[in-house]
Amino acid sequence: MLFTGGKKRFFLFCVGLLLFFFWITSIELLYAGSIRFRIVAVNPSKIRSQRVPIKVYLPQEVTPKDVLDLGGLKLEFDPTRSLFYVYKDDIILRPAETRVFEVEIKDIWVIPPEELDVVLEQAKSLALEFKGSEYEPKAEELYQKVSKLADEIIRTQSDEMMSRSQHIGIYRKNLERLDKVKKDLGDMEKLLKLAKAPLTPEMLKKGKFTTEAPSKTATWVLIFVIMIFLALLSLVFFFTWHRQARIAHKRISQAKEETFSDEGK
Repeated sequence: MLFTGGKKRFFLFCVGLLLFFFWITSIELLYAGSIRFRIVAVNPSKIRSQRVPIKVYLPQEVTPKDVLDLGGLKLEFDPTRSLFYVYKDDIILRPAETRVFEVEIKDIWVIPPEELDVVLEQAKSLALEFKGSEYEPKAEELYQKVSKLADEIIRTQSDEMMSRSQHIGIYRKNLERLDKVKKDLGDMEKLLKLAKAPLTPEMLKKGKFTTEAPSKTATWVLIFVIMIFLALLSLVFFFTWHRQARIAHKRISQAKEETFSDEGK
């Protein structure tokens, strides 16, 4: 036997360690429009051949149409993890042999500049629409935010010094930030439509202009207030009329007395 006892365990440990490294590691190179996943398999034994299965999962965004070259491997889908993976079951490595498999994938981890231009133009248009209104500062702030984000996305996704992992990670982060900005722009557009649209019964019923019906207590309080007001107003009219009547009666009496007095003379 070639290996016994501790040597055999050490050999199996080395093989397992290299296979683990092989499964989870890939050396990648960035190309214009594509990314190559370089998978390296190594047989650490200098005297014994090894049969090695390969199974490496691809990033979650990858679909079959994005695969440009499998490099001699096969493509399959794992429904439990919802991921595609490349594999080969019967790779035999000779003693101390190293084999490299390159899987070329279309670089789908790039946000198109045209999409950034559309979002930037949308933000600029909203900033102009809200100019002079109470929402002008918010619209202008959003426009500056979109402009800064667009510049940052273009800069980061065109950085050729980034590794494959960094490139994909930056894309996912940029996509989340861009989706958040799009949502903010959508909210601002809804606000603009609401500000420009004429008020309809439906809007008054469902919109922010809706007023609640008064409660029964408030209704009765209002009725009593109106009744008290009318009663006080009636008293004022009564006393005013009574005073005017007394003054008129007094004047008539004085006029009669003066008339009879003149006739007696």
